[in-house]
Amino acid sequence: MVSRSVVLLVLCFGFIASAYAAPRGLGEVTWYEVDSDNFRVITDGDPNAVKSLVADLERYRAVALELLDADPKSERLTIYAAADRDTYANLVGVELADMTNGLFDTSAEGNYALVNLDGRSVERQLKAREFLFHEYTHFLSYNGNTTHYPYWYSEGFAEFMATMSFPEKGTYEIGSIPSERAMTLMYTGLMPLEDLLRATVYNTDADEKADVYAGGWILSHWLMMKSGKQDNFDNFVKAYNDGADPVLALEEALGMSVKEIEKAYVATYKADSFEHFSGAIPADFKEASPRVKRLSKRESVSILAGFIAQSGYNLLALDELIEYAYSTGIYSTELAAIKASADLRLGNFPQASHLLASVPTKDRGQLWYLSAHAWLTVNQQAVAPGSKRDLRSLKMAREEFDFLVKEEPKNASHWFGLAMAMEMLDYPREEYLEKLEQAYKRAPRELHIAQWLAEELYQKKDAEYFARVAKPLMFELPDEEQNKEIKMRLAELKGKPKSS
Repeated sequence: MVSRSVVLLVLCFGFIASAYAAPRGLGEVTWYEVDSDNFRVITDGDPNAVKSLVADLERYRAVALELLDADPKSERLTIYAAADRDTYANLVGVELADMTNGLFDTSAEGNYALVNLDGRSVERQLKAREFLFHEYTHFLSYNGNTTHYPYWYSEGFAEFMATMSFPEKGTYEIGSIPSERAMTLMYTGLMPLEDLLRATVYNTDADEKADVYAGGWILSHWLMMKSGKQDNFDNFVKAYNDGADPVLALEEALGMSVKEIEKAYVATYKADSFEHFSGAIPADFKEASPRVKRLSKRESVSILAGFIAQSGYNLLALDELIEYAYSTGIYSTELAAIKASADLRLGNFPQASHLLASVPTKDRGQLWYLSAHAWLTVNQQAVAPGSKRDLRSLKMAREEFDFLVKEEPKNASHWFGLAMAMEMLDYPREEYLEKLEQAYKRAPRELHIAQWLAEELYQKKDAEYFARVAKPLMFELPDEEQNKEIKMRLAELKGKPKSS
């Protein structure tokens, strides 16, 4: 189990600074905000084209909520839609830009998706709409829960959903194969079924990734369109999340041997055509009328800087944005706080302190300042021996986090910080644990929140709650020793002998 000091130091963010510098800075292009009830898109693309995409996204959401039985109250998703590869690479770094054209991610501060609208990269060319449908499927599948799906299904089902179309008003059609998956199957053939079923993000190399997506699409298509066993799949997911062998669990859930499943899998691959399904968009759906706003340079720089600091994909672009703001006279003290947040999460506490000290007193009541200042204090005190901690500063940080959770109650990062400050101030376990649980409730997939909560629950010997939090961690932690420790603790709390 990760030590508390590591949890406190890294917070809940990981940062990798890319060495890539795009020829055109993010601040130099014109940015728009395209808004609907359930989506907020920040884009430097054609706003009218993005309006059409957002309208399709709203249609897709209405159907997907019904098909996935997802929570209709899910939060609005922010999407960063890059007009071309240059902008996309400046947002995510050149390495990710070469490997992807879209992605979905989650953090303690919220969820977001990215997409390259023109779809051009070294290896791929796909429609932007398919990317957005794919990433939104991940959002609906994973938002607010700890359920894990096998790699083949997570990506294969998202691909299955990605080609949804709306041929006539009030209707949708599903079942077409994405063009890139068709190309993969044409040139590399079908991945062996057992290899597919046992594939994970950790044991799959870059060359095999496309095979997992394509094979996952084939198996998902058969499961959804031909098997008649869609309802049985829920039993497989439950067993899989309880740690069952993925092949044996699928056999048991579907009532078929792996050879029988493979026969259907291969037959689907060899079919002359793929079945399609048509349905009606829910009757209560109202067509969206997305709103477009052209962002000022100051607004766009602030929004993009905040995203880069939150995601950590390409921190070099954050420095470039701040330089651009200086050179064009649009620099704001909010940028100092954003840069301080990035610096403190990299461990550069002196630089973060210097930047926050430059924020004038009149701006120190702003939420962006309070968050950066409170996190800086918590980090600084975390590395100090207990007897050397500045309790006055910690009390101020606790008050700042307490204010922040009242102002932005959905932000898990604020609750996490409040729990950390209270723990270092020696509050009773039940009191800081209550705040930590609030953080977990809002961001159950944030690794360091879950790890700390699991540790507290183990110390309390709360077997049922510990199992609920710890089991999903075994899918997130590639470290065998950490997984072994979780299994031993699960066995111990069940009263069973510790396994070797």
